[in-house]
Amino acid sequence: MHTDDLIALMSASNRPVDTGWLRRATWLGALAALAATAGLVLLTLGTRPDFNSAWATLPVIAKTALGASIAIVALVLFQASLRPGLKPVRRLPLIAVPLLGAAGWALLTLAQAPAEQWSALIFGRYWRSCLIAVPLYAIVPLVVLLLLARRGAPVDGALTGACAGFASAGLATVAYSLHCPDDTAPFLATWYTLATAIVATFGALILPRCLRW
Repeated sequence: MHTDDLIALMSASNRPVDTGWLRRATWLGALAALAATAGLVLLTLGTRPDFNSAWATLPVIAKTALGASIAIVALVLFQASLRPGLKPVRRLPLIAVPLLGAAGWALLTLAQAPAEQWSALIFGRYWRSCLIAVPLYAIVPLVVLLLLARRGAPVDGALTGACAGFASAGLATVAYSLHCPDDTAPFLATWYTLATAIVATFGALILPRCLRW
C-alpha cells in the first residue's frame, strides 16, 4: 500500500474527538452523588421535624443556595483542572463569593442582636453534628469525582483535589440541609464554612495520592 493510500484510509475513518464527555459525566455524576447523599441523609437522620413548614423559609433556602453555589463553581473549576493548558487556579477565589455572602449576612445578624444572644446564634444546638455530618456525607460525591479525575489529565493534583472537595462539601450541604434544624446565619456562616474547608483540605491532600499513575 502506498503512503498516500494509507493516509487516505486513515483520514476516511477519522472522527472528531469528543472532548465534552468528561464535562457531561461530571454533571451527571454530581447529580447522582447528590441524590445518593440525600438518600443517605434521609435514611440515617431523616428530615427535620418541621420540614413541611420550614423548607420554603429563607434560612433553609439559604443553606441550599450556599451549598449549590459552592458546588457549581467548584465543579466548573474541577472540570477545567482535568484539561492541561487551562488555568482554573485563577478563578479559584470565586468559591469564596458565596462564603463571603454568608459571612456578611452573619455579621449583620450579630450586629442587630444583643451580645448575650451571640453564643446561641453561632453555636445553635447541633454545631458538632454539622461539623461531623457534612464531611462524612461528602465522601460519596468525593469518591465519584475521584473516579472522574482518574479519567482526565489533571496537572495540579492538589488543585483538582481541592475543587473536588469544595464541590463535594457543597453537595453534602444541600443534602444535610434536609435535616439540619439550626437556621441562624451565624451558624451557617461558621460551621458550614468550616466543614467545607475541612473537606476541601482533605481533597487537596488525599486526591493527588490517588491520581499517581
